[in-house]
Amino acid sequence: MDIKFLGMGSAFNPKMENTNGFFVWEDQFYLIDCGETAFGKLWNHPALRAASRITAAITHLHGDHAGSLASLVSYCYYVLGKTIRVLHPLDTVIRLLDIMGIERSCYEYVPRLVGEALSFDAVEVEHVDNMTCFGYIISGPEGKIYYSGDAKYVPDPVIRGFLNGEIGRIYQDAALKPGDHATHGSLAYLEKTFPPETHSRIYCIHLDTDYRQILMEKGFALAALYEPDGP
Repeated sequence: MDIKFLGMGSAFNPKMENTNGFFVWEDQFYLIDCGETAFGKLWNHPALRAASRITAAITHLHGDHAGSLASLVSYCYYVLGKTIRVLHPLDTVIRLLDIMGIERSCYEYVPRLVGEALSFDAVEVEHVDNMTCFGYIISGPEGKIYYSGDAKYVPDPVIRGFLNGEIGRIYQDAALKPGDHATHGSLAYLEKTFPPETHSRIYCIHLDTDYRQILMEKGFALAALYEPDGP
């Protein structure tokens, strides 16, 4: 599960584009969130076009995480001839696509993804008061990783699993300068919560500024960015 990112920015850091990840497993394409800038970078990806199955796992419905999901669903169905799976624990994602004019026959909605070579176990996280949000523990033959989506904190079971080696990597949204009413994790929080020897297995994503140099100096891992070759 070698996750690459279409962008690394927070919602208010458009210069770094939306933090949406993807990976290819065998001949299947897995996308984690599909924000406003995602479809424009993803539509011509060779692995997307060749995939036998496409799954879009959505952590929550803020625009930088689901803003171009409708475009992706339509494109896959009408251009690529593929009915993608949309994974989200709540059927609010169906209502979102309804509002955007997407026929339900254009995609398959799945609230859970278990019993396959890869499983996505949703973990409810604390982000904002007016929306239920989730992270995912993604499990496969290579082990487990945790992907936060947007979350103030890493859930306690994930922390325990990470520290005892059950979870190999954490991808956590982390602001360098959290505001007075923080809705995301922070670099200071991660440093306080995890010992330095584990930092190389923690990927800070959803950056409020480009502080990747600071992350490298503190021993945190840098996520890989995907750059399209061209049209």
